[in-house]
Amino acid sequence: MTRAILLMTVLVAGLFTSCAEKQERHLPREQMVKVMTDIYLAEVYSSVVSDTTGTSSNKNMDSLATYYKTVLHHHGITLDEFSHSLRWYSDNPTELDSAYMNVLTQLSTMEGLANADAGQ
Repeated sequence: MTRAILLMTVLVAGLFTSCAEKQERHLPREQMVKVMTDIYLAEVYSSVVSDTTGTSSNKNMDSLATYYKTVLHHHGITLDEFSHSLRWYSDNPTELDSAYMNVLTQLSTMEGLANADAGQ
């Protein structure tokens, strides 16, 4: 009987510990920067792709949904993990600012490389 109570106590403690760990988990800054950079590019691409009406002035939401799914799959995360991380970064503005600065740096580097290739 004592063994059963001890086993139940350990299982319940393990359950609470694993739940607490899941709630506090967020993507590390380096990974979040990569995901946010790809999400930004997906937003841009979705405005370039025309929809079934042939207009391209607005974002193509079908393409955007596909791009989001592809980005998340590429980085091996779920929408819930990304959303939770985005909320965590929003609640920690210093970390969010730092991540956004890194995103801007990556995008500027990409732009510079594209311009250099176009000039050749």
